[in-house]
Amino acid sequence: MVFMLQESSFRSMNTQIQVILAARHEMSEFEPLIQSYFAKAERRFSRFLPSSECSRLNRNSGSRCMISDEMANVLELCQHYFEVTEGAFNIFILPALEQAGYQRSFETISNDDECAEACNHSLLPLSEDRLQIDLDTAMSSVRFPGNQQMDLGGIVKSWTVQGLSELLRVERQMQRGLVNAGGDVEVWGGATDTDPWVIAIDRPNNSRIHRADDLLLLLVDGAVATSSTQKRSWRNSGGSMHHLIDPSTMKPSRSSVIQCSVVGEHLVDCEIWAKVMCIRGLEEGLPFFRRHAQRLEALIYTEDGTLHHVNPCANKSTGQWLGLEADFVHV
Repeated sequence: MVFMLQESSFRSMNTQIQVILAARHEMSEFEPLIQSYFAKAERRFSRFLPSSECSRLNRNSGSRCMISDEMANVLELCQHYFEVTEGAFNIFILPALEQAGYQRSFETISNDDECAEACNHSLLPLSEDRLQIDLDTAMSSVRFPGNQQMDLGGIVKSWTVQGLSELLRVERQMQRGLVNAGGDVEVWGGATDTDPWVIAIDRPNNSRIHRADDLLLLLVDGAVATSSTQKRSWRNSGGSMHHLIDPSTMKPSRSSVIQCSVVGEHLVDCEIWAKVMCIRGLEEGLPFFRRHAQRLEALIYTEDGTLHHVNPCANKSTGQWLGLEADFVHV
């Protein structure tokens, strides 16, 4: 039986969501499930919603709080990635985001906006030794230090895409599909029995390769995430700002990397490492990535406009690039 590809597009989690499925029934039968999945994640994890579980935990930092299974799962992942990245990924960056001017949903921020005014006081760097989460999964509870405020925006979008993809693929037995949340993409089954999914990757503004077309990733099964200092950026009295906070300075990162796309089997891995490379920069981040993320592939643009291709054989079995002209290849 031949199933036609059908598409649904909507906004959630402050980004555009795209879902393409090969389904025997009309897409309208699946849209309530898909939109509800994202809506529940947003209601639980958004720092912009006062009623969210994330906001409740921030208001009660210093006290032990009961948490949902979903929050426990995400916080366990946060602990794991904090350790793997040696502190480069840290969720307790909310004060730094707010100080940089990211105090409300990004689409409502404009340059020189009253919410984009930078604060002058300094924040202490976060520890690279231990993520201060006292998580008790048996009792479904957690306690943060009283002076810590978390932002889960660096992980929950890919976590949601990954979870929905598994639900559609395994429980709903969708033979092929694509879920895209603002550039965090997971695919399975190929676009057809013989054709891969084609995923376009934007080139940053200062790329030395001045071409109108995007890079194209051909992927049958797997995931890709792109992080950039250019996309969610703004200016205020403190200068140029963006959403990628370096925990070692508690300021927007000022590394040599302005954009990184990571390809791998699991989307959360890809999102975390794309952000970490932008934060750590090429000089420090490249050996770190090659040491800890050997099964992942990365395309890294630096501020001088050069393109670095890292671990080009990591996804040889499922993915290949069209239009890729790397300046440096790191095997």
